[in-house]
Amino acid sequence: MLEISNLNSGYKYLQVLWDVSLKIDEGEVVALIGPNGAGKTTTLRNVLGILKPWGGKITFLGRDITGMPTEKLARLGLAFVTEDRNLFPAMTVYENLLMGAYTVKARPQIQENLDYVFSLFPRLAERTKQYAATMSGGERQMLAVARALMSRPKVLLLDEPSMGLSPQNVAVVFQAVAKLRKEKVTFMIVEQNVQTTLKIADRAYVLEQGRVVMEGKSGDMLKDDHIKNMYLGIA
Repeated sequence: MLEISNLNSGYKYLQVLWDVSLKIDEGEVVALIGPNGAGKTTTLRNVLGILKPWGGKITFLGRDITGMPTEKLARLGLAFVTEDRNLFPAMTVYENLLMGAYTVKARPQIQENLDYVFSLFPRLAERTKQYAATMSGGERQMLAVARALMSRPKVLLLDEPSMGLSPQNVAVVFQAVAKLRKEKVTFMIVEQNVQTTLKIADRAYVLEQGRVVMEGKSGDMLKDDHIKNMYLGIA
């Protein structure tokens, strides 16, 4: 469904990614894990056209999208939830959600999509008139994900969804991610909370110093000595 082949990229004269290759099949949850500075967010930015690849190829639904503008990718069915959420703080929950449906033209479909995200996140349905700036960290993250889902994307990319949240709100966010998995939403998740992420994901890739050093089923990753030592704190 989404495939990255031999991706090389970076910032100005600094190369960050070296021949990164990975893929996501329809209905899959794929985790991209690794230490800070490994190139995880850079990988997502290349997929979304925020950064232009230096080399390699990115395909989506069999179509070459390498370097395609972000707005065109959104219309094709890619959605991105950044680590800083990028909500509109002076807008209500309802208004933020409508902004996520800007590619949807038919009003009946917008209402259908609202019903869908409210079924996933009932707390948002209770707070439609609340301003985003007044919400808790966990609620803002739920709103960011729900807004991305308003366009009913074919693939959702999540960048550090638990960053900066309290343990209680981290639990709320991962409960939401688990719901998405049951709904067969196809997505890639970049996350520092490795153990919880691997329990949710079907497969995972490990990115270290800009290179994919491991890949496989999440259950196998949890048993791997390198993963235990480097990311789970188990000697």
